[in-house]
Amino acid sequence: MVAREYDKYLCALKVDPKTNSTVMEVKEPNALYTTDVIAITAYGIQANSLNDPNGIFRKSGKKIFTFTWLRAMEFKAFFFLPILVKIFRFKVFSAETTVFLRNTINHVMEERIRTGAVRNDLIDTLIKFRREAEVELKEGKKPFILERDALAAQAAIFFSAGFETSSSTMSFTMFEMARHPEMQQRLREEMRTALQSNDGKVTYELIMGLKYMDNVVKEVLRRYPPLPFLDRVCTPKAGEKGYSLKEFGIDFVVPEDMPIYIPNQAVQMDPRYFKDPEQFNPDRFLPENKQDNNMNAYMPFGTGPHNCIGERFAMMQTKLGLLYFYRNHYVTACDKTPQKIQLDPRAVIIQSLGGIHVNVVRDPLF
Repeated sequence: MVAREYDKYLCALKVDPKTNSTVMEVKEPNALYTTDVIAITAYGIQANSLNDPNGIFRKSGKKIFTFTWLRAMEFKAFFFLPILVKIFRFKVFSAETTVFLRNTINHVMEERIRTGAVRNDLIDTLIKFRREAEVELKEGKKPFILERDALAAQAAIFFSAGFETSSSTMSFTMFEMARHPEMQQRLREEMRTALQSNDGKVTYELIMGLKYMDNVVKEVLRRYPPLPFLDRVCTPKAGEKGYSLKEFGIDFVVPEDMPIYIPNQAVQMDPRYFKDPEQFNPDRFLPENKQDNNMNAYMPFGTGPHNCIGERFAMMQTKLGLLYFYRNHYVTACDKTPQKIQLDPRAVIIQSLGGIHVNVVRDPLF
């Protein structure tokens, strides 16, 4: 289990014998954990990033989100000037990363087909799509998806979206807990009680029962949504030329096919929708407090029919990682811990400029 390996990784860290603690940047260890989770759950591959931080999976993941001016131009084109994407053949992944992911995913698919092994993961789903497409092709129908690169692309997007977002959420949670030790104590006490009542066993039901943890993560996602904006395209109802904003007091009709960008981080920090938005307050998600906040404005995973399909997976991965972190450790602020997060303006997925440094204290729950 990857979470147990994450716990071993943390327990192997050298600590000051006097304080039983060490100062560390937490984003990278969290990314090693989430990389291993996505590799094993989606592809059935042991990436072993926690044991080999310089392994190919972690190196490839880093390159996807490492800033360069070329990558900045490519992502700007993807979102604002898609016509340039075809002209200049911009790619979401670098050439090296593309080759690695394509070869890895195709190899796993071929081995899975050859051996007949079934893991009920993403690879099995893609194999199913491929077989269905081959049948449709024989019947003279136009298949929705068949090309190997198209199949590999689905797996590659799942990989890139699956590890960076959750590791960022875990890291921002640790920052907020370092700044709010009373909340951290409450969080760990909930974990202690749950684990003791379940003989120390971590189960799906146990994690789902951690209500305060759920509210903590939700509040982190309100303040630091992994993707700070949502993109949509205006698709008006049949017979209409656009979408009128008159009912909202705005004399404007959004034209058909017009790209729309929604700054969900700004919306989620707006006092019109959330009471005292600058205050980190997990209890705002309690049923009795929801009337003070407009939950329709809460959309860290998007909203509507095109919201993130990986929401449940991301929440489970994040909570599981936090549970295994806090069962033997907690965090405190140190000299390198900022009073307030300064976001990296160049990051595609929301990141703290300079990383997140905290003091990690070894202290088993029981």
